[in-house]
Amino acid sequence: MDKLQQLQVFRRVMETGNITRAARDLAMSQPSVSRIIGELEHRLGVPLLLRSPRGLSPTEAGAAFHQEAVRILDALEEAEAAARGLQGAPTGLVRISCVASFFNSVVMPWLGPFLATHPGLSIDARLQTKTVDLVEEGIDLGIRIGPIRQQSLIARRLGRVDFALFAAPAYLARAGTPETPDDLVKHDFCMLRGNRPGEGLTLEGPDGAAATVPVHGRITSDEVETVLVGAEAGLGLALLAPWRVMGQVATGRLVSVLPGWRAEPREVNAVWPGGRALPRRVRAVLDLLVEKAAAEPRLRAR
Repeated sequence: MDKLQQLQVFRRVMETGNITRAARDLAMSQPSVSRIIGELEHRLGVPLLLRSPRGLSPTEAGAAFHQEAVRILDALEEAEAAARGLQGAPTGLVRISCVASFFNSVVMPWLGPFLATHPGLSIDARLQTKTVDLVEEGIDLGIRIGPIRQQSLIARRLGRVDFALFAAPAYLARAGTPETPDDLVKHDFCMLRGNRPGEGLTLEGPDGAAATVPVHGRITSDEVETVLVGAEAGLGLALLAPWRVMGQVATGRLVSVLPGWRAEPREVNAVWPGGRALPRRVRAVLDLLVEKAAAEPRLRAR
């Protein structure tokens, strides 16, 4: 019985949440993957996965075993690299969690040349709108914008991003153009979920002055792309990263509101679970993020 294969198969089933997808990724048949999982559960004497019409989910024992399986497989990868004298190029799959807008606009352009020079590496981008548990989801690296609330994570600072107000010309023609932050109380906003109606928005002016105004609106979403589309449709003001809307501003679909005023910059960090060494494949991607971020003007908020 190949215990290593059992770990590898179980890890992939957990990561995909689907035996069929895991079988495809592992170049195995679906019955073979099911059989291996069954043999593993029989050997351990506990169920690891709960089967339902909606898919697979781990039992408490399965979630704990998955963490250990990841640790063991990563340690084995590092041991093999050390035995080769670190001569070989990093290989394998690196799973990255990030919001879609930042990953697609900033990170993706960095990855093309990098992957071309590292043919053995692959990237699995998990583009989620909500913060996820990196260990539970089997994520190698997270890119977080804003405060990090999980103390178990190790963080490497990549930079800071600005946020400013934008609106469609049609909206401003209808509702008027704010001249001062106090004027914002009369305007609708397209808001990200988490910005509750009436919640204060603090802006800092070019002379260092600060103003806090309540925000309200009829469009709320957990996805920044929806906020952007809402602003383009003339449904209200939107707080967006200036680099994200360069195309819309260049074509006149959006214009800056209260130029020179910015919301408090938000820190951007690469994060990963503490308590274990980073595999070479993950370290290689982290090094890329740090190198490129240092030269990225969009990550240099004032």
